[in-house]
Amino acid sequence: MGKGMGKGIIADAAVEKYFADLKASTSYILGLLVGQGEFVVHAAMTPLKEDNPDGLMNEDDKDYILDHAEHLNRMVPGGLSVMGMFVVSPSHQTKESHMKMRRTMAAVESRVSEDRLWGFSEEDTNDRVMLHICSNTNKVTCWIMNIKEPSKSSKSATWSYLQWMTAFWPVAVCPMDIDLMFPIKDKTRHGLMQAMKDGMMRWAKKTEASVCLLNNKHLPAKTDLNPPTKASLRNNSQRIKIQGQIFIPTAGGKLGERPSTASVQVCSCILRLKGSLGCRAYMNPARTTAKTTTMYIKRDIIRSVYNSAKNFFEHLINDENSAKAFMVSQPLAKRVFFLVPDTGISLCDYILSSETEAAVQERVREWAGFTIPDGQLHITQQLVQGRLEWHQDSEEGMDSTWVPVYKIQQRRKITMGVAVASGVSLVACLIYSLFLEE
Repeated sequence: MGKGMGKGIIADAAVEKYFADLKASTSYILGLLVGQGEFVVHAAMTPLKEDNPDGLMNEDDKDYILDHAEHLNRMVPGGLSVMGMFVVSPSHQTKESHMKMRRTMAAVESRVSEDRLWGFSEEDTNDRVMLHICSNTNKVTCWIMNIKEPSKSSKSATWSYLQWMTAFWPVAVCPMDIDLMFPIKDKTRHGLMQAMKDGMMRWAKKTEASVCLLNNKHLPAKTDLNPPTKASLRNNSQRIKIQGQIFIPTAGGKLGERPSTASVQVCSCILRLKGSLGCRAYMNPARTTAKTTTMYIKRDIIRSVYNSAKNFFEHLINDENSAKAFMVSQPLAKRVFFLVPDTGISLCDYILSSETEAAVQERVREWAGFTIPDGQLHITQQLVQGRLEWHQDSEEGMDSTWVPVYKIQQRRKITMGVAVASGVSLVACLIYSLFLEE
């Protein structure tokens, strides 16, 4: 299991209360940890299977555990991630159970990384937390696993709690508009999903390269947005709120260069996503530099747009009338935030126009492990519409409000460039052109 003391892991006191309730209600459970760096802000039990109410730690249940990780990963805003797992059992941890946790943690990381469209930076950590709690003795064992070097032994770490740890974590918000178009060649279900993800990955790279203003200023990377003051040291009761604005360039070139994004692609249709976003990111007091704040904002933008688009496709693909549904504009899922009990952190979910608030409450209860009181869902994001624009065999029936596509000798090629600039006080714009070539 490895020797030597690693870094200390600090959890919000609400997590301690959650574990106490779990130990009183069941004898053997597994779950996931959500947090940032060395801070754990939330713990969520993996729902028990109906045919296995006593636990989930066997190889046959791995897919079920990974489904929990995927759902919970959709619910975290910028700055937070699925950073570990925990087990509560009546027995002490053995070498065999520890190795099983390592394999499960590696599988969880692999699953959540499938929807991670951004590259890693030097600010990111490769450490993942594994926590074991013996319900009979209350003994807590914490280990750190390097996910980039899974063959190396885990390192032990201290585990402690801090009252109201997240109550005054700085929060960054960034309203913005989007108008995106992705060419789609393969109209099969797999092809649609893959084309959407490929287009999102290209857009995500542009978003990572975008310019971000914080409180209307372009700040040096090391600027501390939450510097300690005499007043804050005397009474730390004021949450810092940071306003972000994002400018997404049309090309990957340097600022000031004339963009050149023309490309030629044969495609069957175009996916268009258009609307507004309400993005949010949390930073612990040790990570409030302009660099990390900007990084967390951009990641939340990428994650929220991707999750909305993925939700859109999953809903239509599973719909018996999806072929007809694709032909018209569809409202995308609205992003809703809800406060984690006894903390200063909110998680999020995505609600379709056909769903009720009760459906979101049920998902949160199942995957995040707590109940949302009625009226506590806060809608801060709405992608106005999503649409697939099919190529037609003739010009008849074309909707003039959408991008026109014409037939040329059984083959169509589209040259397209897109520019998006956005922010709460910015004018969002879309620049595109279509050239038809034989």
